[in-house]
Amino acid sequence: MANGDFEATPRNGFPNEAIVEGPSEVPNWKSNGNVELVESGQKQGGMILIVPQGRHAVRLGNDAEISQELPVEKGSIYSLTFCAARTCAQFESINVSVLPASQTIDLQTLYNVQGWNPYAVSFNADQDTFRLLFKNPGMEDDPTCGPIIDNIAIKKLFTPLKPKGTSTLYLYITCHHSNF
Repeated sequence: MANGDFEATPRNGFPNEAIVEGPSEVPNWKSNGNVELVESGQKQGGMILIVPQGRHAVRLGNDAEISQELPVEKGSIYSLTFCAARTCAQFESINVSVLPASQTIDLQTLYNVQGWNPYAVSFNADQDTFRLLFKNPGMEDDPTCGPIIDNIAIKKLFTPLKPKGTSTLYLYITCHHSNF
């Protein structure tokens, strides 16, 4: 996935607390609405924003979205992972779409220093390409609020073959992220 960590420098450089609008401002992503590149340590009201990895993430304002077309192998299963956080002490959610499928995720409050939660979804690729879309479906009272997303990644999953006979194969996968 191109620029899933939002660290690629925009054509005009990273903005200083400016709202970015237009399809070419976040490299490799199409955007619609108030999409803002935020920097770790940036202040919002009385809060300091923390980015889970690197220096930058994307905040989606009311009804804003980012999307990217990605090539996949038709018939394969994929895992999509990302990190998301709320920016205000109010209900926030994010809609994640691998078109035509879509799921709205209510963002949880993680009680740690960073406040970010990792999320994962899987999907079957029924075409050779798909459009990944993240959208803020809410209409927050405060226009500076809106979900922040970062560390978007996609990976093709491999399904183990069932052994012949009566044997059963158990597969255990564990993952540890030191920055969560």
